[in-house]
Amino acid sequence: MYSKIKSDISKLSNAIFALDSRCSAEDREATTKEKAWRAEAQAELDHLKKSLPVGAPLTLQNGPLGGLGDGRTIDAEVVKAGTGRTFRAMFGHRPGERLDSGDFKNAAEFFQVMDSGRYDPRLQVRASMGEGVPSSGGFSVPSQFAADWLDASLPNEIVRNLCKVYPMESQSLEVAGWDGSDMSAGKTHGGLEMVFLAEGSTATPQTAKLRKINLVAKMGAIYIDGSIELFQDGKGFAENLETALRTSMGYGIDRYLLTGSGAGCPQGVLSAPCKIQVAGETGQHADSIVYQNLKKMFSRALNPDKSVWLFNATAIPDLLEQSVSVGLSGNHVPLLNESNGKFTIFGRPVYFSPIMPAIGDADDCAFVDFGFYSMGLRKEVWIDQTDAVRWLQRERSMRILLRFDGQCTLNAAVTPENGLSLSPVVTMAARA
Repeated sequence: MYSKIKSDISKLSNAIFALDSRCSAEDREATTKEKAWRAEAQAELDHLKKSLPVGAPLTLQNGPLGGLGDGRTIDAEVVKAGTGRTFRAMFGHRPGERLDSGDFKNAAEFFQVMDSGRYDPRLQVRASMGEGVPSSGGFSVPSQFAADWLDASLPNEIVRNLCKVYPMESQSLEVAGWDGSDMSAGKTHGGLEMVFLAEGSTATPQTAKLRKINLVAKMGAIYIDGSIELFQDGKGFAENLETALRTSMGYGIDRYLLTGSGAGCPQGVLSAPCKIQVAGETGQHADSIVYQNLKKMFSRALNPDKSVWLFNATAIPDLLEQSVSVGLSGNHVPLLNESNGKFTIFGRPVYFSPIMPAIGDADDCAFVDFGFYSMGLRKEVWIDQTDAVRWLQRERSMRILLRFDGQCTLNAAVTPENGLSLSPVVTMAARA
């Protein structure tokens, strides 16, 4: 009944957010025409919201960013925190809401003031010796800039777009999961089983087993060294630094959520304890992928209809050569299919990432259901700098700190009632 109203609210909210973001990115005030349109759109938006019943859920299917540009979308809850993947959605801010900028004009000014070494009351407010921050101190990055950096990198990430994401309000976060790896007796969720009862018979109590997944925020750092002259006088240095941070933060998050060992860093998908590795075929050439590899991986997936393929780009030539013969005529149907720039194998999405191992190495092919992977992210981003480390070289060192964790919520492959073990993470073993 209210679907049309919700759709209109979603479109207006995204349009207003897009205008605000454009003005912020271009570091300018809205034009007179833009201000007039925004006021009219906001009035219409307020009117539409009032027409919804109290307590009605309101979700923007394309999220504050208006979609990810490659067919994927962000589910962003407008009202409740922690239900979306953007910074604002995770921490309870509305799309388009202006966050704390620390009274700085933009991130470039923040960097310049911090680097000047001069007293500035705006910077002193951001001085931090808080929990979890190294003893050398530093400055907290205004949430407006942290949100811009993290949201700008989101469209290019794989894991943060597909896994379960939780905002972390403290150093650790406990996430509940079911201990349901053994289904050999027909029981699910560690003990739930359907039984039939005769009339008047006594039911047998069933107890499902839960397991606790403990996410502990781990400190990730990006280090930068440069001459003092470059930091202070380099033309466009602050703007280039901000661009580099956006890319580096996104790539670093994806890298550790995919390949992290779990020792002092997140436990990446490829290190999941429930992972199943499928062996190569007898006589298979090294550094190759054959059709039999892919169909066996597909058959070992716990939920193949919810899983996605992950490869390094070095696998593309082999994937393009894979085909299935059909009928006696010898027609071949390609396995890697493309439509509007998106690839699929067996109908499931394919993503290529340089983070994945090169073709032939262990885990170079992965078929993953990211619904079994959880990530926790702290809101704060920190930055500090020093001349001490590279003092003799007249160089300045800077580091950006952010805290997050991730791990698979299943601690072992699932043993089904019939057939081979299954897992949400299926990869290929090395082909030597």
